[in-house]
Amino acid sequence: MRPLRCHALSASLMLLVMLGCARQGGFPTASRDWRNALGMAFVRVPAGEFIMGTSDADLAAALQRYEREGARKVKLAPEQPAHRVRITQPFLMGKHEVTVGQFRRFVEATGHKTDAERGGGPHVYDAERSQDWFKKLGVSWRAPGFPQSDRHPVVCVSWNDAQAFLKWLNAIDAARPAGSSYRLPTEAEWEYAARGPERREFAWGTPWATRRANFADRQSGLMWADDADDGHARTAPVGAYSPAGDTPLGIADMTGNVWEWCLDTFRGDFYGKSPTDDPACAEPRPERVERGGSWAFTRDYCRAAFRFRLKPAESYDTLGFRVVLAPVPGKE
Repeated sequence: MRPLRCHALSASLMLLVMLGCARQGGFPTASRDWRNALGMAFVRVPAGEFIMGTSDADLAAALQRYEREGARKVKLAPEQPAHRVRITQPFLMGKHEVTVGQFRRFVEATGHKTDAERGGGPHVYDAERSQDWFKKLGVSWRAPGFPQSDRHPVVCVSWNDAQAFLKWLNAIDAARPAGSSYRLPTEAEWEYAARGPERREFAWGTPWATRRANFADRQSGLMWADDADDGHARTAPVGAYSPAGDTPLGIADMTGNVWEWCLDTFRGDFYGKSPTDDPACAEPRPERVERGGSWAFTRDYCRAAFRFRLKPAESYDTLGFRVVLAPVPGKE
């Protein structure tokens, strides 16, 4: 059977992302910091248009700027071509990445075992030997190999684990407005929230600023680390760089800290085929998109346009997720 085409986010795809039952009240109109029944903060992202991806000029500038950090055109190629995208409905983006404390409440309520816990452990960074990532038994979101409080972003969770969290959140949140559903952001929604119509290179703007994000700094001990000091060796508590590192709308940690799973499957040439309105790649491919960079990656990977991907059952000590709340087509 031929694979499904990549297409705009249809009602049928949305329905697969956990509709949940109807709730009272309309979709929130406040500009920022709407909170759900669990106290999770959300920022309203208005409908609008932007240029998604990287232009030839921006790509050339990135290559020149990051030459010493190992950026290669093959890694940046999936960012092209730059193309116009229209987000046709407003949505609420989680102000922060899902935290250890929030994920703990889900696990305590459901008894969920993560893919890493059931499958030989997550991939963790080996600082002493290989300077690379390897699967390590006994490590998990509870103890990723470095200190974390309930205010840190949860890591060592797969795309599948994120889906299980979302199913639970949709089922238990009585504050969810009628006709809306929690899900992962589409890749286009994520980049639109991170860059805005101004096409910012980083969440706060185009000039890089080492004290506005958690990335591979000298505290990290990575062989490719920047000589700057961002204040954290591994993950930082969510919002640690606010407000200076936030987007203009007030969304935190969209540059660095941890990579964030997106809804889409990954297709390297999708931008050349992408529809204008609400694009999302729904083709059944083996990898899912992740965005935003992390504490272990240099600033070239932390650019808002950079695309990364992993298999949905994989998990890393650099990878978490963020939640959106969006109207379900036909349910508004």
